[in-house]
Amino acid sequence: MSFFSLGRVLGFILFLGPTIASASALAFITNQGDNSVSVIDTVDQEVVANVAVGDQPAGISINPAGNRAYVSNPGDATVSVIDIESLSVIKTLDAGAGPLALLATDDHLYVADWYDDYIDVVSTENFKSSERIPVGDSPSGLAISPNGQTLYVSNRDDNTVQAINLDTPTESRLVTTGERPFGMTLDRSGDTLYVANVQSNSVSVIATASMKKLADITVGDRPYAVALALNDTKAFVTDQYDDTVTVIDTQTMQVIDTIEVEEYPEGIATHPDDQHVLVAHWFSNSVGFIDAKTHKLTTTVVVGDGPRAYGNFITTD
Repeated sequence: MSFFSLGRVLGFILFLGPTIASASALAFITNQGDNSVSVIDTVDQEVVANVAVGDQPAGISINPAGNRAYVSNPGDATVSVIDIESLSVIKTLDAGAGPLALLATDDHLYVADWYDDYIDVVSTENFKSSERIPVGDSPSGLAISPNGQTLYVSNRDDNTVQAINLDTPTESRLVTTGERPFGMTLDRSGDTLYVANVQSNSVSVIATASMKKLADITVGDRPYAVALALNDTKAFVTDQYDDTVTVIDTQTMQVIDTIEVEEYPEGIATHPDDQHVLVAHWFSNSVGFIDAKTHKLTTTVVVGDGPRAYGNFITTD
């Protein structure tokens, strides 16, 4: 099965659970099978809109200002720009051959090209590319330091993570991870990076100051992406082939629980309340809400066909 193939949808189950007592954050879920983005009101836990985008949407990134959501469309090599106030596409950008991972700041959009091994740096003011930064083989995940000066790239087919100095993009540092690094997340301090290694069934923990690997933690089968919750004390990892989410204590670097979820979990992100984690189930056409304290899947919401939600897909309060 190719990376962008959709696979067989096997159904869904809808559970009702407690709502989140917080301001209304929105979750933007890319549905690769029907070329849409489902928008979930995370308080009412229901879909409030479906936005048509490009072909086979996968990656998603919401800018810090919370007024735009950027969607990568690998099927037609474009990026859709969604205005969050109007919930409509305001611009479609041409991308390289294989746009996948995205990372939006308020000034720039970073687009990882899976096929041609570069990061496209796009101005969010005029939507023009200012430069292309060469990286390793099959760049798959992106993260940025809190000061905005260092971009981290997981190079899937090189088994590395690359730290790029954005002031001098030709300067970068490399660290070897597990096999096939993919989704990753940075803690709030910017000191520690957590990288899901799809083929070695592990999460690599990296100290960003030294770019040294601190640990490889064994998780479930085919880990895809990572989210942090409860003041970065727990990491939640989607295990695609096991239909589970692995929970890691970030202080001890030990697995403390495994949560059964729906079929083929992929994208995962933490709600602004820091108490709930949302996970997209690709084969079940649903998004689950996990209580980070109890490790319980409390609610699932039906979305479109083939939800991927790869990236930071929830607006801040």
